[in-house]
Amino acid sequence: MSHDAQEFFDFDEQDQPRRTRAGGWRIVLVVLLGVVVSLIFAVASLLAFDKAGRLAEWAGHSMVVSGTYQTMTHDLVTKDFNGIYAGIMPDNDLLEDHPFDNELNDPVKVEVGDQITFRGSETGQQDSDFPEAVDALLAVEDGQLRVMETDDPGSYGEGITDSTVTGQRVKAAVLAGLALLSLAGTVWGVRAVNRHTR
Repeated sequence: MSHDAQEFFDFDEQDQPRRTRAGGWRIVLVVLLGVVVSLIFAVASLLAFDKAGRLAEWAGHSMVVSGTYQTMTHDLVTKDFNGIYAGIMPDNDLLEDHPFDNELNDPVKVEVGDQITFRGSETGQQDSDFPEAVDALLAVEDGQLRVMETDDPGSYGEGITDSTVTGQRVKAAVLAGLALLSLAGTVWGVRAVNRHTR
């Protein structure tokens, strides 16, 4: 065997472990990225399915009140604060038979057009932590009209309907599908990197 041929084989033997190591790191990075993205989609899907379940309880017997931020008050459960919002009670049949409980004062009978205050579901430590405007979803619980949750303006439309719940379930299913696609893409990426580094 010539001297040049021997050097070629020695160089090839030294280069092989480096390529294997580089390929190993690429595979690890692809797997980590794929797992993180898949987890994000999976968690978002679970939260969306959970929200759909909650909304289903209020479909057909809820209403929405828009509110603007006033101040904050101690949260009923945690050591954080909730925002207090003011709004105008819209026209809805639920007002006829149910007093309004704003979780700030005793429940009272309210009329269409009355100004009300209510506790938001967001938590924070200072005024800047709370949105300036929210929509409050009101529904009947234990015979009283209560704020179930608050969210960005327009989040609940005019109230929760069966189509609202269906839309939320479709969103959850799409997110679940994206999680599966991300996992499949991760497997494909690992195989592609593995083939490239052989």
